[in-house]
Order: sequence, then C-alpha cells, then structure tokens
Amino acid sequence: MTDRVLDQPSRADHALGRTPLSGAVTQLLERDGPVLVPIAAWVAVLALLMPLILVQDTWLSLVDGRLVAASWLPHEDTLTAWTLGRHWIDQQWAAQLAFFELARVTGVRGVVALGIGCVALTLVLVAAAGRTLGGTPRSVAFALVLPMLATPWLAQVRAQSFALVLFVAVYWLLARDARDSGLHVLWVVPLLVVWANLHGSVALGAALASLYGLGLCRRRERRRAGLALAVASPLTLVASPYGLGLVGYYRLMLFHPPLASFVREWKPPAIGVATALFFATAFAFSAIWGAHRRELTGFERWALPLLLVVALGAVRNTTWFVLAACIATPRLLDAAWPTRVSVTPSLLRLNRAIGSGAVVTALLVCAIQLARPPARLEPGASAKDAAAIARAAGAHGIVLADDEHADWLLWHEPSLAGRIAYDVRFELFSAPELRQIQLLRQGSHPIWRTCGASARVVTFDGPGDERSALREGVLSPRARTIVRSATLVAVEQPRTDAVCRLGSS
Repeated sequence: MTDRVLDQPSRADHALGRTPLSGAVTQLLERDGPVLVPIAAWVAVLALLMPLILVQDTWLSLVDGRLVAASWLPHEDTLTAWTLGRHWIDQQWAAQLAFFELARVTGVRGVVALGIGCVALTLVLVAAAGRTLGGTPRSVAFALVLPMLATPWLAQVRAQSFALVLFVAVYWLLARDARDSGLHVLWVVPLLVVWANLHGSVALGAALASLYGLGLCRRRERRRAGLALAVASPLTLVASPYGLGLVGYYRLMLFHPPLASFVREWKPPAIGVATALFFATAFAFSAIWGAHRRELTGFERWALPLLLVVALGAVRNTTWFVLAACIATPRLLDAAWPTRVSVTPSLLRLNRAIGSGAVVTALLVCAIQLARPPARLEPGASAKDAAAIARAAGAHGIVLADDEHADWLLWHEPSLAGRIAYDVRFELFSAPELRQIQLLRQGSHPIWRTCGASARVVTFDGPGDERSALREGVLSPRARTIVRSATLVAVEQPRTDAVCRLGSS
C-alpha cells in the first residue's frame, strides 16, 4: 500500500515547484534509497579497480572490432600465425565493433567506462526485477551485494558485458509473464536477436525462452504466445549476418568444446578461494529455496535449478545462476524473515539522503578515476614495450606471446597481425593442438625445440616464468631480454630456420 501511494505524484511536489521528473526521482530515492547503495558502491569499487577489469578478452575485442570495422565479418583467421587461414566465425562481432568504435573516439578509458556501465545497468535491472516481483528494499539491497562477491569475473570488460544486461532483461520478462501474463513477453524475441550478435551465451537465453514457451502451449489462452516463443527463440541463434554458418559454431561450442579440458573458465568449478563464495551462495540459496519456493513464479521454480546445473558444468556459467538467484533472493528472504517497517517522514528523508549520497559519491569516484592518465590502465607494460617487441621481431619474425599479452600486442602493433603465434581464441584449435600448447606452457622440451625455437621473440607475463624457462633450458642460450617489467618480460632469440607444425609436433 505504501509503495502504491509513493508511486503517485503528490501535491507536495507541486507545492514545492518540483517537475514530474524531479518528483519521480525524489520518490524513487525515498522508496528505494537503500537499494541504490550497493549499486553505487560496486560502481565505485570497479572504478577504483579499472586496471584489474581490463583483461586479455578486452584486447581481443578491440583487435577483432578493428578487423570488422576495416573489412567487415571475418571468415578466415588473419591475426595469428598458427591458425592463419583457418575458418573462423566471429560470433561476437557486434560487441567487438562497439568496443572498437568507442575506443577510436574515447580511447581505452571509454571502453572500461562502458564495461562498468554495463555492470551498473545489470544491477539496476536486477534491483528493478526484484522489486517489481515483490521483494522489499531491504532484501533487494542485500541481494545486490552478492553478484560481484560470488562471481567477480562478471566485472571483466569483454563481449559478455553486454550479455549481462540482456540476460537479466530476458529473465525478468519471463518471470514477470509467469506472474502477470501479457504480450510484453514477446519482447524476449527481439532482445535475443540483439544478443545473438553480441555473445554466445544467447544459447542459454534462447533455451529458457523456448522451454517457457513450450510450457505456455499447454494453456489454451496462451498457446499462440507460447508457440511464438518456442519456435522463434531457437531461430534467433542464427539471426546474424553469418546466418546458418553459426550452426556449426554452436554445435562445437555447446556439445564438443575443445576448450573444456584446457581452459579454466570452461571447466566445472572446483572448490577453492575464487569459487568459495559461489558455492556458499548456491548452498544457502538452495536451502532457502527449498523452504520457500512457493514465493517464486512457476518459471523460476524450474529455471533456477536448471541454471544451477548449468553453472556446475562450467565456471563461465556461474554468472547466470547468481544473477537469477539475486532476483529471487529478496522474496525468499522476506518469506523467511518477514519484517514490518513503519514509513515515517524521517525514514523517507533518511532513504533520500543515503540514496542520493551513494549515487553522488559513485559519480565523483568515476569522474576522478577517468580523469587520471590513460597509462594507469596498463601498469607494468606500455606501448613503448610493444614497439620494442615489434622491432625485435622484424618484418617476418614470429612472436610467441603469453595469453595475457598476445592481443595486447596486436592492439598496439597492428603490423604483427599474422605473426603472433596464437591468442585466446582457443576454439580455433583442435584438442591435440591445445594439448601441445599446454605442454609449451609447461616448458616441455620437444615442443619448445620446434615451436618455441621458431619464435623470434618470446614473452612471459612476469619474471618468474622467464627464470623458469631459462632454468629449464628451453630458450636459446644466446637469447637476450629486451623488455622487463613486473608484468611483462620479452626475450629475443637468434634467427632460426625452425618451422612450427603444431599439429604434428
């Protein structure tokens, strides 16, 4: 009752000369000021940690976006030596193009700001979903603390940043329709079409929408909407300039991903420091869900267990479960620990003060951080280091770069295209080739005698790896260090006639 009254423009607003917009903002702060505190806090934290959320996938997005801007959609790899000419579908092309165009205008700082903005918008949508589905401000504010603690990698700036927003929007529409049916649920389809050009996780969104549509088909009055969702949702996966060419891509990445045995993000989450809070969240949520699941919509009752199973299958999927759980958690908490708060003028003033204070503080922190020199975003490595590596490689030399710096080098030195040994697009390799790359990382002498020896420059993501390589004797005895910093070491080797044939080494 209180929320409905607060949603309406008051006579006091007119008496004080407030515009409809300012009146709406005031009402939002008075009603949901506490909800804004964790959102603003996370935005401020991410602004302070900008260098940490700029990762190798950020540089990959910028490099691929530049390629799309220059020559439209790639179909063959032209960026790395060991996969040169291989068939390549850049499913995330639109996200990468958006990042590149922004970087071209604003620099890398703008890209990081966009990534933080995507996280902020995601949290805002989670809060809106939690409130409109029945959660109290107290419980919604508590739930908003969880996402970045349970899955901190969701803050990394990459193509997935856009998918976070779209996942929450699609999930919210489906959960809302399960409670208040209507044609608004069909907005899921155009959202999936956009998502299909931004990130491969659209397959999960399409699966949820299609399954929900099949459930609606059992109800005569909702059969048309159900059929539309059930049929159209899977078709959105190929709603891309690549068209049906994406069928093979999804078949590989969903059913036979070669990355599953070699890339940590594609492996099932193991209990450890990085995943401890995810498992704690999943366990606590499962317990409270079991006791109060009737507070959730019919859609959420089966979608949340499904998302948990998907999350336990791969680290990269934990984000989707946690975001969905954060939408449901407020209602479960309210059912488990109900409270009655008397809405008084002093409480409204307090809510307004803490909400506006949190937002202003977050904006000031962001402004200060964005005003700092761009070089701060790349601590320990600089464009000069990348230029030194390119000079040492010469016009034809191969650079065997570590995962952290392969695409960073391509971004700063486009002339190295086709001469960086490999980057993090591991889907371009077969399972045997990935095993050989793994042996290369471990310093195996046979693979280093061929592929390692063929590189004119070898980089490491810190002095520790360089010392290990020297100790194991896998580098040339005449190698010399040309770049040394806390996060990047580059070693130049003498010219050699060795040729790397990764598939047969």
